[in-house]
Amino acid sequence: MIETRPLVGVIPVVQTPLTVDRDIDIQAIHRHIDFLEARKVGGYWALGTGSEDMNLTFAERLTAARALCEANNGRLPLILGAGFYCYKDSVAFMQETRALEFDAYHVMPYHPLLSMGQLDTYYRMLADAAPKPLWLYTSANWAQPLKPDFIEKLVEHPNIAGVKYSTQRTTDMLKTLTFVSPQFQMITAVAAQWAVTLAMGVKAGTTSLAGALPEMLLEIYDHHQAGRREEAMAAQHRMNAFTAAWPKVKADNFLTGAEEKYILSRRGIMQPFMTSYYRQLSAEEITQMDNALNDYGWANLPN
Repeated sequence: MIETRPLVGVIPVVQTPLTVDRDIDIQAIHRHIDFLEARKVGGYWALGTGSEDMNLTFAERLTAARALCEANNGRLPLILGAGFYCYKDSVAFMQETRALEFDAYHVMPYHPLLSMGQLDTYYRMLADAAPKPLWLYTSANWAQPLKPDFIEKLVEHPNIAGVKYSTQRTTDMLKTLTFVSPQFQMITAVAAQWAVTLAMGVKAGTTSLAGALPEMLLEIYDHHQAGRREEAMAAQHRMNAFTAAWPKVKADNFLTGAEEKYILSRRGIMQPFMTSYYRQLSAEEITQMDNALNDYGWANLPN
């Protein structure tokens, strides 16, 4: 079994590419991993919300998981999503993927009305059943938010390796950072405050934006690592202004996958198709995206 390696730097959420028939595009997964590795990212967060996991079947997730692991071939840390509404599906998915080469599982508890006591039971059951280490995953957008006092109780579980903290509550992140050790990691997940979380001491961050434009997140990270804090904040403000200029597809999809897949289609990595009930960009929105890319220096996207 691969031990869970430290996540450091920019950890892209890997989008799930589809063919025109809405099947998993295996070749595009390989192109995407090769593209991201060439940008010197720190690893991958796969089959999470930004990967449209909740709208992929069990079989589709297996196909994507196998292609992702084959494409990465163990070169960078890979955290693979196993979050299903049904607990038995999560366990079955873990058993089907246990022989693949990746570092750990992550699970978002898609159960917004469970009590915190039941969520504690849920995570302990999963961690006990998981054949590889398990990451907690918290976002109030999808489930009950996991507060620091809840996380603290699970830190000592021998098979829980870390937490992805998708929140703008810096006080909660600061408290959770005190739990970090060689056995327990914490990463953040809000691109709009990447520079701020780095200044707090966070070692890694994951976002779907990094799956499409890793260079923007890496610029902020590189400035911070070199001690250029003002430049890091300036790059953060530019990135936030850029994403604010995007069309408001998120009002329909909540995810920004349509915008990111369009960028990746312009880069020659994948086609812009979304899974079933998520919509793609309209012609007018494509023009708006092109204008934003041009205005912020991305007229010629390298692949």
